[in-house]
Amino acid sequence: MAGDTKKLKRIQVGSSSESGHINSRKRYKVKIEKQWYEGQFSKQWFGWQFDGYPGGIQLNLIDEVYEITVDRS
Repeated sequence: MAGDTKKLKRIQVGSSSESGHINSRKRYKVKIEKQWYEGQFSKQWFGWQFDGYPGGIQLNLIDEVYEITVDRS
């Protein structure tokens, strides 16, 4: 919509595929080996998987994660 501004909220990631800060209904921008991707995470048996990367990738293999939020001011 007109006036909507995308903002990025940094999400801390570590060596685990688990995170209480990831939500499957939200969109994320992630950095993987110097490349940026946008998409969503899905919950798998091993933890969170980012589906915006070809073939998917586990959370613990991602360098940086940002939640995409929309400011509707």
